[in-house]
Amino acid sequence: MSPGSERDKRSTHCRRDARATTATRQRATVDLGITEMTYPDKHPPDATPSSITVRAAAGQLRIVPVWQALGQHAAQAKRTRLRHNEKHNFDEMTVTFESVSPEDLAAIASRLSTLSSVMVASLHPAQASLPNVCGEADPGA
Repeated sequence: MSPGSERDKRSTHCRRDARATTATRQRATVDLGITEMTYPDKHPPDATPSSITVRAAAGQLRIVPVWQALGQHAAQAKRTRLRHNEKHNFDEMTVTFESVSPEDLAAIASRLSTLSSVMVASLHPAQASLPNVCGEADPGA
């Protein structure tokens, strides 16, 4: 078999894989677009979910008591991020929630701030994205 024909086979295979990948990407983009149009309230494109950040001195952050303070809302925790800041010598834990009322989050933050190892517990409320109104007139004007 000549080297040229082997190179042609690899090139054809690569082009076929690239077409399949492009088609998959296009299909995923279309599916996401349809989902957002069908369920606009359930899938806000750029909404920032609510979160609570707990900060403690380095080495003093106790995960179990923090998690217990979440109470019945621990099941709504969607993401947890732990971080160590060496420059300022503290550890912090951020818990992001879905579907928890602002009143309940405030109560959780209050409970967290009473823990002896916690320096501060801060609440970051959800921020809804502004709708895309490109060129549309304001109906209330």
